[in-house]
Amino acid sequence: MNKYIPIILMLGTLIITGCKKDGAPGLIEDGTTPPGKVSNVKVTNKNGAASITYTPPSDPDLLYIKAVYSLTSGKEVTVKSSYYSNQIDVQGFNDTLVHEVKLYSVNRSELASDPVTVDIQPLVSPVQIAYRNMAVTATAGGVHITSLNPLRSDLVIVPLVDSLNDGKWEGLNNIYTADSAISVSIRGMPSVERKFGFYIRDRWANATDTLFATLTPKQEILLDKSKFFVFQCDNDSKFSYQTHLDLMWNNNPNLQQWPCVNTDISSSTPAVITWGLGDEPVKLTRFTLYTRQQNNTDNSPTFFADGSPKLFEVYGSNNPSHSGDWSEWTKILTCQVTKPSGLPLGQGTNADYLAGLAGFSFDFDEDTPPYRYLRIKNLQNWMGTYFIVIEQINMWGTND
Repeated sequence: MNKYIPIILMLGTLIITGCKKDGAPGLIEDGTTPPGKVSNVKVTNKNGAASITYTPPSDPDLLYIKAVYSLTSGKEVTVKSSYYSNQIDVQGFNDTLVHEVKLYSVNRSELASDPVTVDIQPLVSPVQIAYRNMAVTATAGGVHITSLNPLRSDLVIVPLVDSLNDGKWEGLNNIYTADSAISVSIRGMPSVERKFGFYIRDRWANATDTLFATLTPKQEILLDKSKFFVFQCDNDSKFSYQTHLDLMWNNNPNLQQWPCVNTDISSSTPAVITWGLGDEPVKLTRFTLYTRQQNNTDNSPTFFADGSPKLFEVYGSNNPSHSGDWSEWTKILTCQVTKPSGLPLGQGTNADYLAGLAGFSFDFDEDTPPYRYLRIKNLQNWMGTYFIVIEQINMWGTND
C-alpha cells in the first residue's frame, strides 16, 4: 500500500495546482487602479431627458458606466449602462434648464474613474406637455378631461374637488394613462356647481401646477331597464343551455346566478346580441357590464375566464330591420377589458377579483348621437373564442 502514497500525493498536488487558477477567462481584476475615463461624449436632448453617447475606456476589467445627476426636485439619481453599450439615458427632468451630469467608468473592483462632466438641457417634459394641453369641461354626471401625451408617457392625472366650497380639497380617483390622446370622464357626481382642481404627475414624482375650474355636472340618469326589450335579428347568435337575452336586465345582483346570458359556445363567428332601450332614442353616456363569476385553477374566484368578454364592439341604430344588415348600424365603441394583474388564464389576484366585481365600465364619446337600439359584437372572450357570458348590464344617459 505504501508504494502508492507518493502517486496519490502527486495527483493531489496536481489537482490543487490546477484549481488555483480557476476563474472566468479574460476577466482581470485590479483592486487598486481605477479605469480610464469615457471620451468623445455627445448629448442629444429629449423631452424631460437626454441621451448621452461616449467611447468607453479600453480597460479589460471595465464593468459599467454610470451617470450621476440631480432632478429638478433636487433628488440625486444614478443610472448605469453595461460596458457593452456606448450610450446612457438620463430621465426625469421637469424643466428646460441646463443640468450637470457626471459620467464615471467603474471596474470589477467597483473602483470609479474621475468624472467626466457634461451639460444637458432637456426639452419640455411629457408631464408639462400634458398639462399645457389639458382641458376640463362638465359632462353628464361629472367632468370630462382631455389632453395630449404624444410620447405616450406613463402619467397620473390627480383630480380634486372642494365639495363644500370651504377650501378643503378632497381627492377623487386618480386617472392612470399612457394614451397619446387623453379623453376620460369622472362620473357619479350630482348636478350641482363645484370647484375642481387637476394636476398631473409622473413616475419621478414631478408634478405640474393645478388647473382650477368651477363646473356644474350635467344630470345623468340610470336607464330604466324595465323598458329594455329583445330585438331579434336574423344574424344574432343562438343561445346555449336554454338561456335568453332578457336575463341581462333582470336586476339580479348575484354574479354567480344561473341561468344568465350564454350564447352558443360552439359558434365559429363573433357572438352578436341586439336589444332596444325603450320607446325613444337615448343620449348614452356610459355602461357597466357584469360577467359571471367563475373559478381559477386554484378555485379562487375570477371574472376573467370562460365566455367573459375581452374584446367587443358596440353598435347603435334608430331604424334597423330584423335582417341584421350591418349597413343599418353604426359602430360607436370598441371595448377591451383589461386584467389588472396581466396573469394568464386560470391565474389571478385579489385586484383582478375586485375589478370584475365592480363590473367593466366604458364611456360613450361626448359626440355620440342618441340611439334606441344597440348591438354587441363579441370579438374575443377570455378563452380565445367567440361566445359571450353576461350576468347584467347597467346603462346611463342624459336628457340633454
